[in-house]
Amino acid sequence: MTTQVPKAPVWSEVALVGAGALTAWWLVGDQSSQVPPGTQLDYYMRLPAYSPAVDIAIGVAGVVIGVALLVRAKGLWRLPFTGAFLLGAVLGVFGRVLTAGGIGANIGAGLVFMIGLPLTGLCIAGLLIGSKLAARSTPDVGTSSSPT
Repeated sequence: MTTQVPKAPVWSEVALVGAGALTAWWLVGDQSSQVPPGTQLDYYMRLPAYSPAVDIAIGVAGVVIGVALLVRAKGLWRLPFTGAFLLGAVLGVFGRVLTAGGIGANIGAGLVFMIGLPLTGLCIAGLLIGSKLAARSTPDVGTSSSPT
């Protein structure tokens, strides 16, 4: 008697985390302070200069990848896949906060580290536990009742 539990492809969950991050990065936009020209902004992490068209391409790619994988997901894995996409979206928002320019200290970066990192750890643990519970609740596949 063999029991096979269908597993979610790990690459799908990783791709959905990335797609969620790209989508949120695009939707949130640059959060730098609006200051008069010539004012120096302080950055926690400075991004290289790039065109706004790159942001649009990043967002469209994230949406396309996310929708394609969520539509392809079977009913059993739709909830963990949606959770992976949302986790990526949270990480994308955190990325925008960390790269925002401001005058003085970036309080948002401190909040990301104090609140965001533990929240991200809890989300990852929840996704792992949810995937394990979903895998255990599936009916046995490949079981044979006839002796061989």
